Amino acid sequence: MVSYVVSAPRSGMNWLRYCVEHFHGVRTPGKTSLIAVEDDPSEAFQRSHDALNLTKRRQTGVWQRLDPAAMQDARVALILRDPLETYARMSKRALHRFKCYTGNIQFYARANAPHKAVFYYDELVSDPDRMADLLEFLAIPVAEGREPPTRRQIADEWEELGAQSRSQYDVKQAVGGGSQTKDAPGDFKFHQRGLSDWHKRRAWRFVRGRLSDAEFALLDRFNPPQQIPRPGLLDRITDIY
Repeated sequence: MVSYVVSAPRSGMNWLRYCVEHFHGVRTPGKTSLIAVEDDPSEAFQRSHDALNLTKRRQTGVWQRLDPAAMQDARVALILRDPLETYARMSKRALHRFKCYTGNIQFYARANAPHKAVFYYDELVSDPDRMADLLEFLAIPVAEGREPPTRRQIADEWEELGAQSRSQYDVKQAVGGGSQTKDAPGDFKFHQRGLSDWHKRRAWRFVRGRLSDAEFALLDRFNPPQQIPRPGLLDRITDIY
């Protein structure tokens, strides 16, 4: 059974990859983390930042399109970060870049998979038990001679691994600014503090307008506004971009 992980950029994928390669000894898709493709040409799971191809329009690689109707024999994990954090950090306040966030939720809802689960960025970087839950859900085999990690092992190595992963991220993601919360990894509202109230309303209006009630409910933990004002003329013009 193939496992898929879907998430917008900067939502914990690099941390998941680091944990998988460290604890399981198998390679994950993307830029080299701990294991090079020359050492292990296989991939522990498939991934996409834009499962419905709403932004990059690519058929392969980390932005590949995934067919929700072709997930009959798959495990599908969706990782969600606070939408305001994604809007500010990854999308840089551009709605055309933000489409992958809602598109991934729509893909998850439509995916015809026997095993589906949602995981949240804030939990995956702060709670070793939740990372253990995700690793168990993905059912990733371990390299020859390895044993699956125990929850105790993950917890015991958690702090050290987190520091190592953030250090690696600073080097490999330097073009994108590296880890901006490395001194406060538990600050899950760091980026959105720079947003004006107008931008916050804009982001929530975009998300609410593209998702069904059931899909939008996956974001309840992020305290969406109870009422989102109707867009004015300026809003409708700027929402094009």
